[in-house]
Amino acid sequence: MAFSREQASRYLAEANSQGRLAHSFLFSGPGGSGKRRLVTELFGVVNGNLADPADFHRIEPESKSRKILVEQIRELEASLRMHATRARVKFGVIYDADRLMPQAANAFLKTLEEPPDHSLVILVTALPEALLDTIRSRCIEVPLRAVGKSALTAEESELVGELFRIIAADGFCVMTALKFSRVFLGILGKARERIETEHSALLRKDQTAYKQTTDGAWLEQLQERLSTLTESRYVKARANLILKITEVFGDALRTKHQSPFLDLAEYSASAANLAARLSSGELLKRLDALQSLNDCLATNVQEALAIEVAFLDAFGPAVQKPNGQVFAERIVR
Repeated sequence: MAFSREQASRYLAEANSQGRLAHSFLFSGPGGSGKRRLVTELFGVVNGNLADPADFHRIEPESKSRKILVEQIRELEASLRMHATRARVKFGVIYDADRLMPQAANAFLKTLEEPPDHSLVILVTALPEALLDTIRSRCIEVPLRAVGKSALTAEESELVGELFRIIAADGFCVMTALKFSRVFLGILGKARERIETEHSALLRKDQTAYKQTTDGAWLEQLQERLSTLTESRYVKARANLILKITEVFGDALRTKHQSPFLDLAEYSASAANLAARLSSGELLKRLDALQSLNDCLATNVQEALAIEVAFLDAFGPAVQKPNGQVFAERIVR
């Protein structure tokens, strides 16, 4: 469950006061959720009046391709091994950590496992699913939610509407899972096409503007950057669509417990109908299947297959155990 920045700040401050603060964190959340502000607030909380900017070490993408390179990681590690100027705890922060190149990520694993004395490491990203599993497993994740609720995009609105329509018509069954997986993949395809079209337009614009004034080497660099950016934006769009589906189940669970705080308030009646169909336990099991999907997609797995398997868990029929206990059977991935 995602926190507001204020909630996360209070929880971290309480953990610090009780001496329970971890050594490695992953602050995740969409743009505008306050991830960077949370980092600076925690630095002040941990170090009080001894906080000194010289003890706050940060890196973020700097190369033309917007990647974090192994050389930057080594510089950060060297800074963390030095004595603090004034602070009790040195901070090592990696912004846009999803831009870590594999060599850089692997080089950073030992630091995450054994941070230098009196140091705290924080990775910050809007795309935690893009990180290596070995990185994420070594951090305590603090997910933040966006400040305020922005209107659904056309793609998100279509997805949520189709989900409620299919469930209303067919209930929870294999057919529902397969139908909705086709809907989801179709919307994903449109999202990729939109992103590629936008980037093609940028490329044509720059070609027209600079083809007479450069030696042409810039074109290859621009194409590489746009290719990387296309994939990054696509992964983010996919994660956002999965998030909207998890919000559907989250709202149903909140409705069961009479919470007035809904992520998709405009669909409150549909959430109430969904809440009436499933027990809290069933909602949690199906929600877990969706929340695990991004992790699965971050591995070397075939996208369509991973989505279909997860949707069978999330939208397929409940299976009866011999003792009558209902559970959503988890397909081993």
